[in-house]
Amino acid sequence: MRLRAAVGTLVIGAMVLGCRADTNVTDPNEPSSGTFWTTSDGAIQGINATYNSLIRLGTFQRWQAFSYDIRSDEGFSPSPWTDLSNFNKFTFVTYDFDVNRDTWYETYLGIFRANQVIANVPGISMDATLRSRIVGEAKFIRALYYFHLMTLYGGNIPLQLTPSSPTDQPASAGDAAVWAQIQKDLTDAIPTLPAAYSGSDIGRATSGAAQGLLGKVLLQQRKWAEAAAQLQPIVQSGRYTLVSDYATNFTTAGKNNQESLFEVQFGNPELAGSQSIYGLNIAKMVGACGPSYCDGRPTRWFFNQFFPDTTNRAVYDSRLNATMFWNHPGENVYGQAFVNPGSGRNANDVFFKKYSEYNGTNGDQSWEASLNYKVLRYSDILLMLAEALNEQGQPAAAAPYINQVRQRPSVALTPLATSLNQAQMRDAILHERLVEFGLESQRWLDLQRQNLFTAVVGSDEGSPACAARTVKAAGCDAEFSFFVVGKTELLPIPQSEIDLNPNVKQNPKW
Repeated sequence: MRLRAAVGTLVIGAMVLGCRADTNVTDPNEPSSGTFWTTSDGAIQGINATYNSLIRLGTFQRWQAFSYDIRSDEGFSPSPWTDLSNFNKFTFVTYDFDVNRDTWYETYLGIFRANQVIANVPGISMDATLRSRIVGEAKFIRALYYFHLMTLYGGNIPLQLTPSSPTDQPASAGDAAVWAQIQKDLTDAIPTLPAAYSGSDIGRATSGAAQGLLGKVLLQQRKWAEAAAQLQPIVQSGRYTLVSDYATNFTTAGKNNQESLFEVQFGNPELAGSQSIYGLNIAKMVGACGPSYCDGRPTRWFFNQFFPDTTNRAVYDSRLNATMFWNHPGENVYGQAFVNPGSGRNANDVFFKKYSEYNGTNGDQSWEASLNYKVLRYSDILLMLAEALNEQGQPAAAAPYINQVRQRPSVALTPLATSLNQAQMRDAILHERLVEFGLESQRWLDLQRQNLFTAVVGSDEGSPACAARTVKAAGCDAEFSFFVVGKTELLPIPQSEIDLNPNVKQNPKW
């Protein structure tokens, strides 16, 4: 998909809330707000700029991995960058720390751009179907962004639905209002979006992506029956299938494959921003030491979840080899030996592998990886549907959907029995999601949705406290010893936003 940042008013209000842009400075070569939104070309440039906001540090390019994965029991951070390490221990010296600040402001940047499209495109005289589609795409992206803000910051966020101005000071909206708007945006978008695209439009939001995200939004609110009602038709449509080889989802060959409902398009130089940052940065930050900085690593507990018997390393879930680098026969790191103390790799270490360019042999990982970020895959649809059914007391009906994921040809695990009770099936679903979606921004959502934050043991695998835990679906992570109930379930709103907008309430206990 060729997405170029649009000009004019889309560039002027870069930071939606908080930033006070000098709108008196104009470029005579740029179109004005009065002329930009008058043609179909302007509408296309506007929505392309909205997609462009997906490839920024605070959205999907880099920090997503820390906010959703490394903060969970799936990962930990031994980073020498103290503030980054502390972020994953739920500790801040300043609420304007890069990860938190970038996540807040760049998510609202995307909302700002979506709002301009939604407000201005309906008034353009152009092909009616294309016009409706573009507005639907903007509503999908706005819903996706508000979903992330809700799951990271909660309902104290402002709900901005019109193009913002430097003097706006919107108040905290509350959980109910934000969730309702997300659902409305997606419900509006579904009938306006096509089922698929071709050519340079591949990668835009489809009706399946919008319906799948709506199912996810409802599931996160524990609206089990409503979620199932959205997810079931996606399965019945037959449009999506699981790819045979799990690992190909995270390679250049697996971009926009038949398993993908929506992914962020990285690796196209035409997507580059003013600093030519356009590739996926995650692997450079959290990959294996040596080619990467290894600022985020898998917990030993997460690693052990791939083994039925942790005393037998010869038998394991094959998804492990696409998810992590670990020391076993045949393993190497970018063509080099796994064990390399000079690079910080020792025999017992494990590192994230997913989204890495590990097939290269030059010993290095590019900052700008030409790999797309998978936002919503068909395996997620299947497992969400299984969870929605199980939580309605239908564990036997849930089993076939889990088994489709378990019996992917490259995985080929024994099917789950339909005789499992609801609690057993819930644990099985959470385990399946854990090993299927490592480093895909799912684990924090799972812990949040199933109220498992307080069940995570604040001690690492191998400790007596971990061995004694009773809730097996929650993990062991020493960083959770810093978790404070009623506080660290949410991130703090950046202080710079609070200072500029007194109508925004800070989250509890921050």
